[in-house]
Amino acid sequence: MRRCTLAYAALCSLCSCAAELHRPTSGPCQAPNATQLLLNANNSLTFVDFTPGPAYDTAADGRARPLRLGPIAIGSKAVLSYPDPERFAGADAGFAQLSHRTFVYDQALALLWATQRGDRTLARGLAQTLEALQNQDGSWGFSFSAQGDGYYNAGYVRTGAVAWCLYALAVYQQRGDDPAALAVLHKGLNWLLLQVDSDTDLVLAGRGRWRNGAHFEPDWPAEFAATEHQIDAWFALMAAAKVPRIINSNKLLQTANRVAAASDNQLWREAQGRYAEGLANGLQDPISALDASGTWAALWDVARGRPERAERSLAWVEAHHRREVLGWPAYVPYVPGQPDTWFVEGSLAIALVWQRLGQPERARAALQPHLELACSGGLPLVYSPRWATDFPLAPAAAPTLWFAMVVGEVLGQPSLLWQALQP
Repeated sequence: MRRCTLAYAALCSLCSCAAELHRPTSGPCQAPNATQLLLNANNSLTFVDFTPGPAYDTAADGRARPLRLGPIAIGSKAVLSYPDPERFAGADAGFAQLSHRTFVYDQALALLWATQRGDRTLARGLAQTLEALQNQDGSWGFSFSAQGDGYYNAGYVRTGAVAWCLYALAVYQQRGDDPAALAVLHKGLNWLLLQVDSDTDLVLAGRGRWRNGAHFEPDWPAEFAATEHQIDAWFALMAAAKVPRIINSNKLLQTANRVAAASDNQLWREAQGRYAEGLANGLQDPISALDASGTWAALWDVARGRPERAERSLAWVEAHHRREVLGWPAYVPYVPGQPDTWFVEGSLAIALVWQRLGQPERARAALQPHLELACSGGLPLVYSPRWATDFPLAPAAAPTLWFAMVVGEVLGQPSLLWQALQP
């Protein structure tokens, strides 16, 4: 997920003078205790009451545009995406302003995590916040203020983030009927179905964009198809089709199959054994993105019963994305391209893929650097071991939530992260 320049961009420039987290060469963090770190990760997340000030977004002229949120129920909760943005030196003053913000993708991950743990009270509070933030058309904006300032970038909509919300709400609804959440789920699914392009059968990316990190264009149509979004949408549709009392489950399954077939036909690069980053104007983007081309795509192919293709994607990642970064056996987010840093969250899926392919030894080996990072850098887990554009050296909810669910599954506690959903 591209975190900063895609939403709340003006606050996310980073300076080059910074701390770094090097891989330990001695000491206890070379043999970390996975069970203890899992417990620490679960306890490190920060949840707050969702109590924003008067809500507003950015209009095309740069001024504040008032928003009307849905009712904010008592007990509504939000996970803080960057709860301690100044733990490590190197960020400018603007980055500290993220301390009370939440990315809706992180909110969805937290709802999934709370549902998995059986914490119905917290899960309900997280779902209530998504209910209040849902746009009139059924979508969600990209990030919001959990407390204080009411800035909600509701006009910056990306299909992938919406799909994660729908997946989390569907899994939550599967484990206990919640009429309000079901209504929100239906509304969001209607929006998602409308994003399927009739010419390509791929889901389009959404709307809105930031230009030069400062100028917001809320009406800009994101008329490209990101591979990551096809994966997100497929899991959301498949999970929703299994929800009791869902409307038109057959249509959801049929649409998921259309999106999958179109992705195989238009985004898979057979000669390289990986998916393209996306499609725009009929042309594949040749850049290889760690999640879309390899790690999340491999999870998708495992879920679809294609283990050989999943292994090919991981082989591509190993051959092209692996680098040594500050001593870590790391995986960079883009090839070719910058930044040259470890995409911690995106690489956690590697361990999960190997676990689901029935190779626990390889899963544990893939997880080892993340355990060492959690031990030496502390928890919540950092987004990256050094400051880089869009990849901050800051404790973050997203990699911590992935870490908690992946470590749990490798230790024998199956997670709710994108399980096989074939009917």
